[in-house]
Amino acid sequence: MTEVTKGHTVRKYDKELSNARKLVLEMGAQVLEQVRKSVSALGEGDIGLAREVVDNERKIDACELDIDEAIFDLIAKRQPAAIDLRFILALSKVAGDLERAGDKAAQIAWCAIRLMGRTSRRPASKKILHHIHSLDQVTRRLLERSLDALAKVDVDLALDVFEDGSQLDDLAGHQSGRATADSHEMLEDGSELDDGFDAAIRHAMTFVFEDTQLVGQVLDVVFVLRALANIGDHAGNIAEQVIFIAKGKDVRYQNKEVLIDALRERKA
Repeated sequence: MTEVTKGHTVRKYDKELSNARKLVLEMGAQVLEQVRKSVSALGEGDIGLAREVVDNERKIDACELDIDEAIFDLIAKRQPAAIDLRFILALSKVAGDLERAGDKAAQIAWCAIRLMGRTSRRPASKKILHHIHSLDQVTRRLLERSLDALAKVDVDLALDVFEDGSQLDDLAGHQSGRATADSHEMLEDGSELDDGFDAAIRHAMTFVFEDTQLVGQVLDVVFVLRALANIGDHAGNIAEQVIFIAKGKDVRYQNKEVLIDALRERKA
């Protein structure tokens, strides 16, 4: 574990660094709550809760603006170098990932609102909910671990994120109509998130084959599944920034299995 926010000659500098990290972690906690509420709204059929998530998206945006201001002040006043600069730049990127994860939570809430607006044939959406809840649990666990890794600047915790969830490289940039086999190529083999996403997509598509009138519901379900997968991707991005802070190495486009082996061996 690396301690970045202590030991500077100017104590106020320590406090400013600590405050910037605190703002990011508080934002992360809010995003986690947004994800939880959005999936709960879908599962419980609570349109009020879904609208609350949509309304709270503005608070997430405001958090990012506060973090940007804190970071600009740090750079302007302290002219950070070495690990301090890496830390500050990483916080900025993490805030961006958290803002996008918050957007995905709002998208899930909107899907919930649309699904609840359809009064007929709702049983199909209920049958798929257990897949959504399973993927939600994995996704939130990854995000929680990545934020914990950031709080402690702990490389081992960051590597745990890669090992447990893996990266969903560029998944969010592909159309929701792509075949499951194509999506699978963009996922690390054997990951829990991979298995959950593929199984859920296959299950969702069976409803369309059985009844084409369910296409609208199934599309919303697919959007929810992809949003959760994207949030898992953002968790991986945060873990990458932790390694950047601690090791000074940009690992965004590296094979994560090779990276894990290399860093584990180096520590041993």
